[in-house]
Amino acid sequence: MCKEKNKERCYHWSVGDEAALSSFQEQLEKQYANYLRNCGSSYDEVQRRTKILYDPCDVTREANKYNVDFIPNGASDDNVLQARMFFSNLLTSELSLRKLPVHGTLEERRTRLKDHLKVEQMLKLISQAISRGQEGKEAALMLIEQAIPCIMHLENRVGEKLITILLSLGAEKFQRQRGVKNLSRFAANIQHIVNTRVLGSPNHPKQWKLPLSDAGDSVNKASLSKKLVSSLIM
Repeated sequence: MCKEKNKERCYHWSVGDEAALSSFQEQLEKQYANYLRNCGSSYDEVQRRTKILYDPCDVTREANKYNVDFIPNGASDDNVLQARMFFSNLLTSELSLRKLPVHGTLEERRTRLKDHLKVEQMLKLISQAISRGQEGKEAALMLIEQAIPCIMHLENRVGEKLITILLSLGAEKFQRQRGVKNLSRFAANIQHIVNTRVLGSPNHPKQWKLPLSDAGDSVNKASLSKKLVSSLIM
């Protein structure tokens, strides 16, 4: 589609072909070897016995005592001490499982373990990509956990959707009332309001433009920064 429309920027990639699977398999074998050499324990053995979690997208990770990003906390000093001792023992146990050094402060051990957890996550993703490719196109759909939007971006995506819907409704009303399809005048009016009242001023106007279709008869999806979304909604 992008090539047919002569788009200079295309973010579509071929996936699941033989060349890609072969490349993934080669990467996986190398990473397995590096993991064993650097860690001292096999990846499969570690995954069967590990209890620690690594999920940088989990907004509750600092409150989960089994997450590597856990921050010991509590209602009293005794509770904080107990939480810290539990987490310290967990780090030592997980480092020992991977045959990694267990010396150092809590933060030093956390960093050491976290570096290896990142490698383990990469191995998991490569393995999943190979498995889905080998099982066929029916299994090539992304996992549900990959479809969940990051909470940091969710607010912005919802804001973009609301703005796009409002602009589309306004455009349709403009076309009905004036009996025209072209939205160039509608776009000019919206841009003037946004650039001189919302984002800028009459003396210092901004340069935002309303996204229209190639034919100029419909509003395209708005792709906006978080700051712009907040300014338009507020």
